Amino acid sequence: MKNYMMGIALTGMIYSAYACTNPSSTATNAENTETVAEEAQVNPKFADAKVNEVYQHYIHLKTALVNEDEKEATAGAKMLATAMKDANIASENIASVADAKDIKGKRVKFSELSNELAETFKKSKIESGVVYKQYCPMANDNNGGYWLASEKKIKNPFYGSKMMGCGSVEEEIK
Repeated sequence: MKNYMMGIALTGMIYSAYACTNPSSTATNAENTETVAEEAQVNPKFADAKVNEVYQHYIHLKTALVNEDEKEATAGAKMLATAMKDANIASENIASVADAKDIKGKRVKFSELSNELAETFKKSKIESGVVYKQYCPMANDNNGGYWLASEKKIKNPFYGSKMMGCGSVEEEIK
């Protein structure tokens, strides 16, 4: 039974790794160069200034997680918590992210926080730009995880430099 369970776990890990490295899901270098040139990061602009501030602080937090910068992730999470309070946006997860003692702890509730904020951004008027809801199948012990971004290019906040390109765009919020 033990060998059977180990085989299932190994199969799942191989499948997840394949999902993030499948060459058919990635563009050629020439296409990547074009895409990067076309889509310089342009943060969306929301009609509500407070929602706009929430988004900016969310991106700060996400970028710090991508860069594996615990100090900036803490600062970004605290600023995001304040902005969410000012905008009257309730969250069960922001305190867990802000108070976590390390990057791994901050990443634990980040997907749930991202899902909460995606719903807020869907209800808000976006004057310009797009919010990309992205997904990594391997995040959270292979249970998957979501995050939001201002660009299509995947920059995985759950794994940072270990698996920067793992993920896909699941939805565009316009």
